[in-house]
Amino acid sequence: MRFLPALLLLGACTPSGVYMITIPYVEGSIECDTTLDENFVDGFSPDPSDGGSSDWTYTESYTGADSVGFFHIAPTSGGTAVLTWGDSAYPGVAEGDGWTFTWAEDTQGSDTAEHKSGYSYTESFHSVTTTTFHITQPPFADIAGTVSGSSTSTREYTESDKWDEGETSVYEGQIPSDQYLVYKESGDLYPQANDYDVKDCKDSDCTITLSDSCTQTATDFTAKQVSGEDVMLYDTIKGDGQSGSASVDTGV
Repeated sequence: MRFLPALLLLGACTPSGVYMITIPYVEGSIECDTTLDENFVDGFSPDPSDGGSSDWTYTESYTGADSVGFFHIAPTSGGTAVLTWGDSAYPGVAEGDGWTFTWAEDTQGSDTAEHKSGYSYTESFHSVTTTTFHITQPPFADIAGTVSGSSTSTREYTESDKWDEGETSVYEGQIPSDQYLVYKESGDLYPQANDYDVKDCKDSDCTITLSDSCTQTATDFTAKQVSGEDVMLYDTIKGDGQSGSASVDTGV
């Protein structure tokens, strides 16, 4: 009878128990991008080169440190497993040199107000957040792996460009164009609105779409197994930990 090497047997096993995880802070591991699309005739997203008030200067900085927390891993039927962190669960399967636990949270919705005269206003959103843990198990109780993630968020506003203010009792546009767009007049910048009696947009509806996307590259972590009764222990300590990070915004 032949015996498989011990390391191969270990690789086929599911890591289980409660672990204290340490995730190091890595500068630049998270990259984000924001885009704004709109169809206003004169409105635009302001830039310092466009002029306007220069009384304010804004500076943003971010520093961080290692994060520490707790997670729980348990085998599930069918040769799978589940990782629980806080109140979030991540289903896992054996993959490559270890186990991959992942979950994508997808939410979307919309609110629309329509008037019989033809006026309408709609706000809609769609966000997807994905988190992935890949865990390897060396031949001792502690484990190591990587954590990565991504998120996308889109918020869209749509409003009729022109409407009858008397019939609808809507005297000011509801689309938040004045929060994101300006127009220039006589060298000065003014908030862009959607007026009921002015052709403000290139189409019959005015639209603004805000899109944010962030990606966290795979960050190495280590995790030490914690002794104790798994379920009762994790229920006690699952909310404990240290984020170890801070952000600073200054206005001058």
